[in-house]
Amino acid sequence: MKRAILFTICNLLLLSTGLLKSQTFLNTSILPYQTNASPVFGKDIVIHDMPDRDQRNIAICSAFNGWLYGVHSYLDGDLNYISFIRSVDEGLTWEIINEGSSFGGYLTLRYDIIVCGNNLTDMRIFLSQVAMDTISYEKFGVLFNGRYFAEPFAPDTYLFGDAVGWYKDVAMAYDKNFPATNSNPFSIAILYSKTGIKDSLIFHYSENGGQSFDNRRVVTVSNHKIEKVALAFGRSASYPEGRYFAAWEEKDTPNATTGHIYTAHTEPYFNSPFTTPVCLDSLDSYYINRGRNPVIACQMSNNDNNYGNLTEVVLFERYVPSLAKYDIAGFYNTQATTSNQFQKFSISSSQDNKLQPDINFNSYKSEFMVTYFDSTTRKLPFLTHDINMTNPDSWTVVSSCYNDSTNIIKPWPKVELSQSKQDGFNVWTQERSTGNGMSMFDATYSTYTGLEGKINENSEISIRAFPNPCDNKITMFFNLKKAEKISIRLFNTAGLCIGTVTDNFFSEGKHFINYDTSKLPQSTYYFILSTDKYSLKPGKITIIR
Repeated sequence: MKRAILFTICNLLLLSTGLLKSQTFLNTSILPYQTNASPVFGKDIVIHDMPDRDQRNIAICSAFNGWLYGVHSYLDGDLNYISFIRSVDEGLTWEIINEGSSFGGYLTLRYDIIVCGNNLTDMRIFLSQVAMDTISYEKFGVLFNGRYFAEPFAPDTYLFGDAVGWYKDVAMAYDKNFPATNSNPFSIAILYSKTGIKDSLIFHYSENGGQSFDNRRVVTVSNHKIEKVALAFGRSASYPEGRYFAAWEEKDTPNATTGHIYTAHTEPYFNSPFTTPVCLDSLDSYYINRGRNPVIACQMSNNDNNYGNLTEVVLFERYVPSLAKYDIAGFYNTQATTSNQFQKFSISSSQDNKLQPDINFNSYKSEFMVTYFDSTTRKLPFLTHDINMTNPDSWTVVSSCYNDSTNIIKPWPKVELSQSKQDGFNVWTQERSTGNGMSMFDATYSTYTGLEGKINENSEISIRAFPNPCDNKITMFFNLKKAEKISIRLFNTAGLCIGTVTDNFFSEGKHFINYDTSKLPQSTYYFILSTDKYSLKPGKITIIR
């Protein structure tokens, strides 16, 4: 117990005094064109390039203004380090906003992070963490839940954590953009699994925007082993009260590989008791006791689905004995608040080994977003489906492989929603040749624009833009070793071409070109010089006024 208490105290103290870093990394590779379509997914971005660290457990969330906040861990000797990271340009560049070490001898099993608030003053980061004691031979783990100021980053308060118990997993959710009735200004909830004489699933919630978490409910108590958990908020026009939906796995024995998949939700309000759990795998004899690693997402909007209700979707890994492999199985319920009419569906018909699913809901497009790890081909697909689950086995493939490198073993990909781009982005762990992991980022809204032709990294042509930052005018300077046709185009951060600086034939020698930026909004932009044979890597300019 003393070790657990010390662990939670160290988490706050060391993070508040941790080394503050401001390194940013710009990946300047180019994305190929897609015929008759906007570019989808850019070049993979390394979130924080530190080869000597084994980065794991990456978790990212999006703030009201599109800023991205995240956390990941790495081990250095006996210390488990936590890095808080931030991107203010939709994932293009990242910086460490705080870093510190947890109590020695603990290995992080799971992070979950969310950021709440509608302005920089009120914005808060909520972090949940489950960690395992790697030194003591006691089966002992700890749960930590903390709240932090976002801007500037600083610890706010330690929320809660039980010092007695062996914790397995934790998940968080909140009613972003669609506050539940009777919450002020919004609600937020935390779900975690705990082992004792019997295993239990515990739910904490806040009705006051995370100011306090005094409300605690036991979702279920089981003789089986409750491990992986998932949590989502659901809301629709006919059910504005909102509900929290949980999914979890229960294994018959501690060493079992697979088990049962359950779901339940608060009813009739977000702060009500949970319904009687439904065992999803029992709905089909071929699924029974073959599931693991559940994830959940719910429709969250001011609209109803076609059934005058809201849709819940649960995914999990299902073992297929005939293939000795896993696939991604799922159940959905289009009347999730009023019935247990779950229907099964499949994500992919291929016989590849598919693992580590994740799912989220895009409230702007009214669709579910899914990713998973195809360990046979080492690809990370990105799929979507409408809320009515029309043709439930037919998912739209946005990308069959958004990861550029296939050097992935345990990527644990995640799909999240950008509040400003109103579309999905992904993070995952890629393996280095040394065996260390590195945290990666890419997005459906494309971080770089597409260009045809070979990218020349060692060209004798160089280009500069000044002054930078600029106001109403910028000057481009380049020096040619021989006469060539030069094109310089300007792009916004969404990858759209918003202007041509020049597209002309130039003689050998030095050239200066003035470009009017007075009509462009204050923002960051990218410029690319290209010839008939190749293009240079992008440069960046900033317009401020």
